[in-house]
Parts: sequence; structure tokens; C-alpha cells
Amino acid sequence: MSYNFRKLDRAVSDGSLAARLSTLHHFRYATNEIMKFDHLEDCDLQPYGEKIITLTEVARWTLRQRMDVSLIMLCLKEHVPYKAAYFKLLVWIRRRRSAFPTNIDDRINSLLEDINHEIVVRTSGIDPRVQLGIEELLIVETAAVSST
Repeated sequence: MSYNFRKLDRAVSDGSLAARLSTLHHFRYATNEIMKFDHLEDCDLQPYGEKIITLTEVARWTLRQRMDVSLIMLCLKEHVPYKAAYFKLLVWIRRRRSAFPTNIDDRINSLLEDINHEIVVRTSGIDPRVQLGIEELLIVETAAVSST
């Protein structure tokens, strides 16, 4: 385990990341710190899964206190960096879902509801997902249709 990872591990354990997520001033820094766990193998990430989900819930709570946290509508320009950081975190959780313990599936499902829908209100022809600049949010999963 590298020194940087030990430092990150300590920040998750001691609550300093939760404190940073609770203010917009340090919000993006804290989400970037959480995203550093992406370099871990699934088996190494799993012990941190519940803490990561708890931190993501703190992030959602923080944003909900200050702005709309949905992909349905556009947000104010000054809110875009915070909302984009939060949704990047959700996309990462969705992508790495198999690395998280199954006993927290309900909590993960609750968080992912923010990105697992197709309802969008375009304002002036602009899709709110485009505003955030996260390519993975633009991919629409389609069901295979069989012709008979």
C-alpha cells in the first residue's frame, strides 16, 4: 500500500472527507479524493464500499441543501462544477458496482436513482446531461428488439 493511499485511507476513516463534502468550498476536492479509489482492484475496494457510499450520501445531502440534484433540469452555471463532480461519482459507483458489498444495495440503488432514468426537460434545446459534460450520462441503454 503506497503512502498516498494510506493518507487517503486515513481521510476516509477519520471523517475529514465527510467534513469536506459538507461544504461547497471543499466539495470538489473531496469528490476527487474519493475517485482515487478507482485505481483499486474490486477485492481491495470492497472494504471501503460502505464508507464510500456514506460519503456519497453526505455529498448528495450537501448539494440538496443548496441546489437541485437531478438530471431532469438544467442548473445554474455556478452550480455545474459541484453537480458534475457528484454525478461523476455516481457514474463511477455504477461502473464499479460489483466491487461494493451487496448488503448496501438498497443505499446504492437510492443514490443511482439520480442517474438511472430517462426523463429529461430540455431548456432552449439543451439537455441537462450535456451541461455536465459527462459522456457516460449521454449513453442511452436500449433493449434488444427481436423481429419475428
